Amino acid sequence: MTEKRLSFNQVNTRLLNYNMALSTPSLDIQKIVDDELDSCVSFIPYCAKPSIDYVCPASDINMRKNRKCLKLDGKKCIVPCSLGRMVDILMEKGFTKERIFVIDSDSNLFPWLKKKKSEGYNYFLPGVGCHYGVGYALRYVQKEIGMEGCIVFLQDYDPLDKDHGVCKTIFDYNNMEKIDKGKRTKISDESLRIIEDLLSGDLEI
Repeated sequence: MTEKRLSFNQVNTRLLNYNMALSTPSLDIQKIVDDELDSCVSFIPYCAKPSIDYVCPASDINMRKNRKCLKLDGKKCIVPCSLGRMVDILMEKGFTKERIFVIDSDSNLFPWLKKKKSEGYNYFLPGVGCHYGVGYALRYVQKEIGMEGCIVFLQDYDPLDKDHGVCKTIFDYNNMEKIDKGKRTKISDESLRIIEDLLSGDLEI
């Protein structure tokens, strides 16, 4: 499903080494970074927050499934967290709290993206999600909302733990849509570095 949505040609095949892909391979991301960064928003799923080894201090009774992030509110957070690190990168590049969405559910993400599109935002840079979620959601985001951009894929936090990997099926996805299932996922260090380089204009695609 993901391959069908993203058209894995030479550009996207190369980017997959960084756990990334362009929603449309012909998209000129460098031009967007240079000239239209103010037209970009970003979305990051709640399950990029820490689980088990550390507890997100903004969680509700140890459950991550909410839109809260201390860093989005301008506060410090010392818990290791890939979501927080992405927020740091985005805010250093001028993204404000109003341009960053922590996904608690698709039913909240899609209206937010539609609203941002109506406000003049045309791109997501990046959007973050699991392979299944991207395969499921991207057609709607492109066709119905009219936004394009760069996708970063979540990675298994512990790939040997079959119960806590990223979504592989509609069953996994639907379970995570309802409640926090404790999936041990994160945005990889490599992906974070590449996005930082991309937004700094130091990465040629």
